[in-house]
Amino acid sequence: MTNCNSQKFPSTCNPADYGFNKFFPHTGEDVYYQKIPGTNLPEDGVVLIQKDGEYYKAILHENTINIEWYRCNERYANDEDIILAAVKMAAYLGATLRFAAREYIVNKQLSFQNLSCFKLLGDKQHTIIKSSTKERFESFYFSFTDCNNIIIEGFKFDLNKRNLPTYSSFDDALSKEFNGGILIKGTYEVNGSHNIEITNCHFYDLYNRAIRFYNCEQGHIIVNNNLFESSVQEQIYVMEHLVISQSHNANVIVENNIFRNAENHDSSKSPCGIYGFDLGYYGSVLINNNYFEYCGRDNTGHHRLYAIDFYDNVNNFVISNNTFRNTTWGAIRFDRTRKNGIINSNIIHQLISDDGGMINASSRGAAEFSQTEFRNIAISNNILESSGATSYGIILQGLSPYCNSENIEISGNKFYNLKSCITLHGDMDVVSINNNQAFNLTAIGIYIQGRKIVNTVESEPRKIAKIYINNNNFSGNLNPDFKGVVGVQIDGLNGTHTFMGRVWINDNFITNNNYGYGIIVNTGDSLNNIVTVTNNLIENVERGLYIRAKKVFIKDNLIYNASIGAINDLDVPGQTIYHENFNNNVLI
Repeated sequence: MTNCNSQKFPSTCNPADYGFNKFFPHTGEDVYYQKIPGTNLPEDGVVLIQKDGEYYKAILHENTINIEWYRCNERYANDEDIILAAVKMAAYLGATLRFAAREYIVNKQLSFQNLSCFKLLGDKQHTIIKSSTKERFESFYFSFTDCNNIIIEGFKFDLNKRNLPTYSSFDDALSKEFNGGILIKGTYEVNGSHNIEITNCHFYDLYNRAIRFYNCEQGHIIVNNNLFESSVQEQIYVMEHLVISQSHNANVIVENNIFRNAENHDSSKSPCGIYGFDLGYYGSVLINNNYFEYCGRDNTGHHRLYAIDFYDNVNNFVISNNTFRNTTWGAIRFDRTRKNGIINSNIIHQLISDDGGMINASSRGAAEFSQTEFRNIAISNNILESSGATSYGIILQGLSPYCNSENIEISGNKFYNLKSCITLHGDMDVVSINNNQAFNLTAIGIYIQGRKIVNTVESEPRKIAKIYINNNNFSGNLNPDFKGVVGVQIDGLNGTHTFMGRVWINDNFITNNNYGYGIIVNTGDSLNNIVTVTNNLIENVERGLYIRAKKVFIKDNLIYNASIGAINDLDVPGQTIYHENFNNNVLI
């Protein structure tokens, strides 16, 4: 097992050792006991026993012990006692503990401390951990504290929501968890639990949380090939399948899992898939090739919202190759990220529109967060599709008073049937938006909001500069009810401002529905002599270019079939706006 020393005792028989056989009637196994050296060993009367003043260890192939041997010993009255004893012995021996294809009844949290180097192995289809009562117990079936080098494989955890009361604020629900599956945590006195793998397990009938990692500060955390399921939820507190938190230095891999909730058309009824915070400071986070169905919740209650919700301080992450079907709120959020995030090659289908974007991120505005960096973000080659016409695609917000959002790339994404594809708000410095495509757009393709609003209070941005919008292809919804479709829009602020830097809108292809606009450079003195609009092809619009700021440089654009006007600059009479044919704009 990873990072484990050799087993404490031999795992194969030495014929020179004196031993004996013991028959376990419950399992039908004839087990050989091998004499081992030592004094004051933790004999349990089953695997490690004392006979005639000597200690003996049960031997099976590949250093495996069978939990069902304990059922034959009168020391152990129920499944809870059996599991507690067997897991501790497996850790003492550095062994694999094999569970049978049966139900194990657990009506309280089973706690393990300071154990290492063992594997819990179940029969994937038939080993079930479940409760037999309609009474809740606080926390999780299995709780591991300061444990390391553990593999948990092949279990089904029945989380028993159908038999339990709906929990509420009277349960102190914001700080308590009930009937979870597995808790892995560390303490601050040591380096915490580490090198943990949970694989090929099934967690169903979710009540609070299925798996939670907390303060696991070293090594790796691997969660792969598991199935997480939930029925429709009436509860409004603490509702996530997988939580990984405050594990700054761990290398996290969440891969090839299914997060499947019951079919549901109410945005307040489905839980979050993955919730993470305080990760990737010195380690990394990979969320790859997972499947999410009917995930995401609206703002009703106290819980995380998005299918993948990195809410505070997840850095150095990759979210890739995941599929989101019938998302019932947002798909991916990464608030208060410091640096280095990649979101690429995901397929997102949104069933119920949210208010914050299918992919959403912001630096945090409150001063107590003191966010001093937000940089190096790439969102590329994703497919975002909506069942309705009111969804927002990607929204990035720079709200921290201490930093800009820097070095952002949004490229190669495909948008279908969205209200707005890409929205930037607040502080932005060096942003490239290129090679994106949108079809059936119903409002604004790219929207640069040259303002900053934190908690409904508007203030001047620190900096909005070096915004490059290039080679995008946006096509408006042909339904004439959508009269305000715009390819690219930039808003500014009036007054004496110096926060705006250059914005270049170049080589875009915008096709509208004969009622909307191609590009709008909106009102606001902050946009004067800032924006360049060149080499764009715009067709089937009311107005190709709607220019409401002074000294906008316009050159080499092709504008076809503008029913009211190719270039409208009447809001800035008498100002020098460079268009006309001497700058090679062609109006057809």
